[in-house]
Parts: sequence; C-alpha cells; structure tokens
Amino acid sequence: MTRKIFTNTRERWRQQNVNSAFAKLRKLIPTHPPDKKLSKNETLRLAMRYINFLVKVLGEQSLQQAGAAAPGDILGLFPHGPHLPDRTLCADYQVPSPGPSRCIP
Repeated sequence: MTRKIFTNTRERWRQQNVNSAFAKLRKLIPTHPPDKKLSKNETLRLAMRYINFLVKVLGEQSLQQAGAAAPGDILGLFPHGPHLPDRTLCADYQVPSPGPSRCIP
C-alpha cells in the first residue's frame, strides 16, 4: 500500500512538471489569439515550426551580414539534412483546431 501511494505521488509530481514545461513553452510560441490555450500536440508542432522559422531567419541574416555561411548552414551549427528538414511554418503539418489558423508568417 505504501509503495502504491509513493508511485502515485511520484507520477503526480512528474505530470505537474510536464504540464509546467508545456505552459512555459506555450508562452514562448506566438499564437493568434494570444490567450488561446494550445493542446500539447499543437504546442509541440508549433514549437517545431517556430524553431525552423527562426533557424531560417538566422540563416538569412548571417548570409546578409557575413556572406560566409552557405545556404542551409548557419555558422555550421544547424546543417540541413534528414534530421532538420527545410519547411515553412504552415507547410506539411496541418494542426486541426476549431479556432482560426495560427500559422506564423
């Protein structure tokens, strides 16, 4: 009985940590409307798109400023390849939701 209580307590603590991490991530992702609570699935998908968007923006800026980085390679840190596909934020992944589109420009 004591072991079951300990296991349940540990699982509640773990789930609270996961939910807290998702709440922090939701605050970092631009959405429309801003107060719309995204599901965990939507949060992860939009986070991936936003990261790809930021990587693309950084790549374009580094090309404009230095001219040294090759297209798709941001100072050698994020090479494009099968593990980091070149995608726009609204392409490929369509997140079904009852609300308006939250695609990042």
